[in-house]
Amino acid sequence: MNTDYVLLTEKEAMWAEMLVQVLKDNQIPYVTQPVYGAGFAIKTGAQERLKVYVPKEKESEARRLYDELFTSEWVSDHQTTDYK
Repeated sequence: MNTDYVLLTEKEAMWAEMLVQVLKDNQIPYVTQPVYGAGFAIKTGAQERLKVYVPKEKESEARRLYDELFTSEWVSDHQTTDYK
């Protein structure tokens, strides 16, 4: 089994957690990594961001789910800049 992970996206924590739930629901393994430390986010008031990684062999399926989730009209209108 190949265990290489690839970056799926970097999003504000709220949106990343929504994506993580969709990945869980579809049995896609994932790893998240905070972009800022908690201390930095608290001290500066910056919103925490998470990087979401998925196994290389699941990337296509994960991107399809990502596109379905984040191309909905409501989410597109309410999310901030995305680093896909």
